[in-house]
Amino acid sequence: MNTKETVKHFYFAFFIFGIGLALSAQTFKNTIKDSTSGEKSEFRIGIRYTSDYLFMGRSDSLPAPYLSPSIAYIHKSGFFVNTSLSYLTLKEQARIDMFKVSAGYDFYKNNFESGLSLTQFVFSEESFAIQSEMSTYLYAYAGYDFNFIMFNIDGSFGFSEKTDVFLGAEINHTFYGLNNKLRITPAVYLNAGTQNYYSEYYTNRSSQSGSGKGKGGQNSPSTGTQTIETQKFQVLDYEADIQVIYKLNKIKFYASATWAIPVNPSTISTATGTVTEELQPGFYWSTGIRFTL
Repeated sequence: MNTKETVKHFYFAFFIFGIGLALSAQTFKNTIKDSTSGEKSEFRIGIRYTSDYLFMGRSDSLPAPYLSPSIAYIHKSGFFVNTSLSYLTLKEQARIDMFKVSAGYDFYKNNFESGLSLTQFVFSEESFAIQSEMSTYLYAYAGYDFNFIMFNIDGSFGFSEKTDVFLGAEINHTFYGLNNKLRITPAVYLNAGTQNYYSEYYTNRSSQSGSGKGKGGQNSPSTGTQTIETQKFQVLDYEADIQVIYKLNKIKFYASATWAIPVNPSTISTATGTVTEELQPGFYWSTGIRFTL
């Protein structure tokens, strides 16, 4: 995808986002974001289905649909801990593919929000998920609600054999309906960073590389040792997302859809020459239910 096409897609995402604001504002009343901070502590149990696994706009050529049960404890101060496992539902590769545990702190006051979290991943040796060579993820964010729009920035470190640095920016707006039981939140994102994790994934696990641990190799573009230039910090993808949440007493139903437009393809060096990565726009959706105890 060339630069002109990328810019067109990015402007189109903002255009759709703007239409969503205009149409939804006629029906939904915007209210300040709620939180558990300062109210009461609680446990949350949920289960989610996600149609594919994308990270920074990239995904494996094989889909990775996950069914993920989870449990979390959120203290009224804002501290939390949660854990989940992800079961890969592909017919020929059904298995527990990933386990993760996270701990952190979320802070909300007036129209300002911020937070910090640390996540530890354990992937199956057979996993071909795009993030499967990453073991630890440190994430921080801050945002401000200007009433007509919410703006967030975030920064993170990803730890594999080497360390990656990521930065992101998001704008969103939440609309409420049905006595505030229904939330609809359209959003657009920009993600930038380095790609050491991606080089390790491509070399060790990708179903395209021919040398991965998971199923694959049949679509290998070349043979021999393959490396990707990963140190350069650059924009990785643009995303447009819409999330719908319906709350019924202590139960929340939710669904989301995400369109990702990856940019800046990598150059893959092999024993026989170089190959430019072919990037394709990606789409995945998610749905689930959560109980509060």
